[in-house]
Amino acid sequence: MTYALHKDEWVPLSKAPKPVKDGVKQGRIPSRKMMYFKIGHVFEYTQTNAREKGIEVSDIFKRYHRDGGFENEQGIREALTTLADARNVTLLEEPLGEIGTAKGCYYPELHAIALNPRNTSIEDITVLIHELAHAELHNQERNLERDKPLTAPEKEFQAEMVTYVVSHQLGFPTDDFSLSYLAGWTKDKELLDKEQLLQEVHQTSATFLDHIESHLEKVHILDQQKEQNPLEYIEQMDRRMGWKDADLNLYERVHAVQNVFPEEVEPYLNAKAALKTNLKIDRVDEPLMYIHGKGLGFQQFGVANNHDFSEDALVAYTIALPNQPLISGHFDPEKTVHPLHDLEKNNKVEKPLLKHLEESWHKVLLYNEKKSLSRTNLLNIERLS
Repeated sequence: MTYALHKDEWVPLSKAPKPVKDGVKQGRIPSRKMMYFKIGHVFEYTQTNAREKGIEVSDIFKRYHRDGGFENEQGIREALTTLADARNVTLLEEPLGEIGTAKGCYYPELHAIALNPRNTSIEDITVLIHELAHAELHNQERNLERDKPLTAPEKEFQAEMVTYVVSHQLGFPTDDFSLSYLAGWTKDKELLDKEQLLQEVHQTSATFLDHIESHLEKVHILDQQKEQNPLEYIEQMDRRMGWKDADLNLYERVHAVQNVFPEEVEPYLNAKAALKTNLKIDRVDEPLMYIHGKGLGFQQFGVANNHDFSEDALVAYTIALPNQPLISGHFDPEKTVHPLHDLEKNNKVEKPLLKHLEESWHKVLLYNEKKSLSRTNLLNIERLS
């Protein structure tokens, strides 16, 4: 509802005096839209005699459902979950209240999403895309940044357009469902600044697709790593590089691969680490790190990251994470302080994971500091006695 400033108070424009209405039209008097709520009366399923008549909830709502499946369904579902994590969006196990025929909802004040438990599998995915679009475009921070609040039809237009674009690009059904949904929201409604609305749709769709495709690529690499024999890969690289009987150190090998097959550096280090440690990826239950050339196996991330790298000409590392492909990197200690810094500098992991790894390192630092203090206190006690 639109309100106008009249005698230092915000009053409904519909009830304001004519001079005030004219002033708002002419731009002389400030106005703004405010949310208000009407009291509505509804019946919850258990308050009806539907059960006694043998009518199930699924029968009541079945005309709103869509069925079907599509390729990479599980991978896309996982990608959307990690997308929510990356944006600190909470995925609730169930809605905070009965949402009827609505397939999902976004709670801006909680920055949380809930899906209707009556959804089919394909609905869960398309609805999650829709609600993530709301979380991206219509969160409280984004709303405050806007010069003028978006109307409900404008918000739904953007969220469903993102859903349509992403769904179409991923190759699963985009029949007239989205179009009919949009028609219901936008019929007889004025959408202001459509170019800006569509620009935000384009940016959000591209961001979502980049994240999903990146996740699916990581899953594909992980599947390959599970099937591939590291020894065979190393032997193959030795042949490709002409390294038969060559006596090269780590620095020379990494730089040689970097110059000839730059895209193979990370797989090469992954295979080296797996071969040296006999690592089983599916048995990793906490972040571990291997420092190449140090003569050490995989260690807890914080412990391995706490080594002194100042005297190394090159530091190569491999990180193992639960249910994820290995991540390898290398850096010059004169330019990069430690592996965590290299991960951040080169955007090798997403921010939530980076934060988790940083916390692992800080725990080790804190533990070492406590041990050091304990030794100091013990020495002081011995001196006093």
